[in-house]
Amino acid sequence: MPDHDLQPVARLLKEHWALQADEIRPIEGGMNSLTWEVRSGDARWVAKAVPPQAKKAFAYGLDLAERLERAGIPAGAPVATTGGLTTVPLEDRAMALLRWVEGRGLTGESHTELETMGTTLARAHGALGVQNAKAAKPARLRLPSLPTEHLDVRPWLRSAITKVMARLNELDLRSLTWGPTHGDPAPDVFRLDPVSGVCGMIDWSGATVQPQVYDLAALVMYRGPDAMRPLIDAYTATGALPRPEVERSLRPLLTYRWAGQAVYFAARIARDDLTGIDGPAANEAGLEAARRWLTDRNND
Repeated sequence: MPDHDLQPVARLLKEHWALQADEIRPIEGGMNSLTWEVRSGDARWVAKAVPPQAKKAFAYGLDLAERLERAGIPAGAPVATTGGLTTVPLEDRAMALLRWVEGRGLTGESHTELETMGTTLARAHGALGVQNAKAAKPARLRLPSLPTEHLDVRPWLRSAITKVMARLNELDLRSLTWGPTHGDPAPDVFRLDPVSGVCGMIDWSGATVQPQVYDLAALVMYRGPDAMRPLIDAYTATGALPRPEVERSLRPLLTYRWAGQAVYFAARIARDDLTGIDGPAANEAGLEAARRWLTDRNND
């Protein structure tokens, strides 16, 4: 559905949430979903709609956001419909109305912000708990399945992904701490309220259960392990995970994250998917950034 066609969103808000919106404004930047800022009087929310393949993760993430807010961490939890539902259909998508989280998105460009991100992620992991039973932990991690031809959009891609997964599977994954993870954290999902000083974590639509170090690795991807060291140290200082576990698994999971980026952008290029971007160059840039990491011998 085009972002500018707001009538279906307004209709659903009125029909299912009894909300007569004064303003609905598209929020730019989402590559996997459609989002809108919704205003009524002085109150505001976020309406978010995800594609069919993301519905299961979206529902799981909404549940996690509710749990986090009960623990005092602002997370953009869903507002129930008048019928007690958390999502409703928007064409083939699933739409939810989320609580607005006050504050500014962090950039991770300062030591202080990195520490805030690390401690907030640790608080979130602590509030969500862990998966203790070894039998319930998979022995392998898998990248999203794709039509096989998607891995042929560039000649280097298939061999690089095969190499990454072979080395990752040498890691004893069952020895790691598994639990609910955000799945796709970036610096701007951390929102710091300058009035209360509370930092929240929004956008849990990609949530899943996996080694919790993965969330740390996904954040480290943005600027590299050296520049993000204050974040890593702040996270481990909380005791959320043992430092030895973080240090031995961070780099393999960082490379796994880059492999996921490569697969993601290859699929977008193969489908000519321009959701959330201005043109094909953004997909090409994403794949090229992954190629540089995955083919750099220093990152073996």
